[in-house]
Amino acid sequence: MSGAVRSGLRMQAVLLACALAVAGAQAAPPSRGELRHRVVAGDTLQALGERYLRVPSQWRELQEVNRIADPEALKPGSLIRIPRTLLRPPDMATAKVEFVQGHAVGVLPSASAASAGRAKGAPPTAQGTTQPADASEPLVAGDAVSEGTRIQVPKDGYLRLRLADGSIVRVLAESDVELKRLRSKRPSGGRYESVIDVRRGKVESDVAPQPKGRLFEIHAPGAVASVRGTRFDVAVSAEGRVATSVAEGVVKVQPRKPKKRGARSADVRAGEGAIVEADGQLDKRTMLPPAPDLSSLPAVVQDANMLILHLATPDTTLAGYEVRIGRNDDMREVLRNGLFETGRVQFTALEDGDYIVGVRAFDRDGLTGTETRKPLRVHARPVPPLYQAPAPGARITSDGGQLICSDVAGANVQLQVSRSIDFATLALDETRIGDCRLSVAALPPGDYWWRAASIARDAGGAPRRGPFAAPQPFTVALTPSVGTVQVEESGESPTLRWQAEGGVSFRAQLARDADFRQPLIDVELSAPAWTIAGPPRGDYYVRLQARDASGLVGPFSPARRVRIGPVVSTSEGGILRSGDGALVDRP
Repeated sequence: MSGAVRSGLRMQAVLLACALAVAGAQAAPPSRGELRHRVVAGDTLQALGERYLRVPSQWRELQEVNRIADPEALKPGSLIRIPRTLLRPPDMATAKVEFVQGHAVGVLPSASAASAGRAKGAPPTAQGTTQPADASEPLVAGDAVSEGTRIQVPKDGYLRLRLADGSIVRVLAESDVELKRLRSKRPSGGRYESVIDVRRGKVESDVAPQPKGRLFEIHAPGAVASVRGTRFDVAVSAEGRVATSVAEGVVKVQPRKPKKRGARSADVRAGEGAIVEADGQLDKRTMLPPAPDLSSLPAVVQDANMLILHLATPDTTLAGYEVRIGRNDDMREVLRNGLFETGRVQFTALEDGDYIVGVRAFDRDGLTGTETRKPLRVHARPVPPLYQAPAPGARITSDGGQLICSDVAGANVQLQVSRSIDFATLALDETRIGDCRLSVAALPPGDYWWRAASIARDAGGAPRRGPFAAPQPFTVALTPSVGTVQVEESGESPTLRWQAEGGVSFRAQLARDADFRQPLIDVELSAPAWTIAGPPRGDYYVRLQARDASGLVGPFSPARRVRIGPVVSTSEGGILRSGDGALVDRP
């Protein structure tokens, strides 16, 4: 048998072994350098990528190689060619992304590393050879990720990952981790090796119990935490300090480079923690921070712009709180998470609905204690209208005062008035359609509160009221008014006098016409008297307006006719008038 024939047979044997190692593969006889898969009903290129490829997202290369127009509509019975350089080693496992919040990305292994399998001990790239750049892609639920992938989660982001053995790894906000090793010790699976490298931030792990020989480790810049079945988390600070907190089971923590006289490892049990400093110093802690008290948190939040919660101010032993908000009590889908050094928690707003908030306190070394959870309802929509008038605490009159707010597109407005801020008893309760105005004419003088809410139709057509805006105070006051006016017209300049309460000022106007379109005089008066001087002799109109000490202004008095210039008096003390009723001027 020639050497060429023997070489060809060896190549076919290798490819056949690859085909058998992949569970469920229906392969046609392979050609040189590739595996062939016969399509069955339900196959997609993405599913084949997860099944065969070292980097599952490279299914797009399969689409190009096989010139497939629609990766979701493969023809049963057709053959898919899979280049050998893309195949996953038989012992390599993948992990499944179950949930993503925020723009988390996976930095994929480079093409050269993928083709080499990134085998342990593989020779470095030759000097002068350009290493292909790593490619990053957004991660979404359902993605399969492989060994060598770096996962980067942004601020307020979150990612939940399920490993091949059922273990759960949660990558928290502002974290950068690498799936260092994902392997199965047997081709059929069963005993797995999982190594997660935390470069920055924090991961939480729920490790599935495994038989002896199973490996699960969390690596950090200066420490290694290894377990068999437990719940724990590892946080890496900016200074390189590694904090391990254990909720269940036992975690073995050891510095990568322990100090000569320091401890080389520690078994950390539930309720305990361990710190590995950047210099390798290991310090075990027998007590974690206590569970926070959430009794002061509201059951409902109503802000459509921000989600703000107020926790107790951390005491001197604590550095702050780790807060997360999930859809359900199992926290499978965490929508918001972050660290807060004060008791003020602020996230971007959530859609209306029911959630669970979980809070853990952390100390100054980064160790976290037991989580306390509490239901939280968001009821912020439809958003309430904006108040326009009166200003908070302002005084208005009952005869002309109005409560005015902005219109909300597609919604009616409910307006309520009460004597008390809790609105236990309502003085007014009315709904406005298309015009957010409410007269206070029916209210007696006194102090009040008012509030407004929008009412819109839900998807089913039923009316749904949103939250009320924060109540605002106002006062209904007696309308400042001008008392009975007496006019002295015997002299050259008439004088007006009237009754008024103390602290009231006045505005006086003089015009030729009763409509006061062009007032000739417009003056402010501090006393209830006005002597009109200056205009030429003739008939005029006057009107008066009162303003109380708070600045509240009443209506103008009815226009009154007056005469400027002396007139002829009768013997009885009256004023002489002509036949048409006009005053008779005195020469």
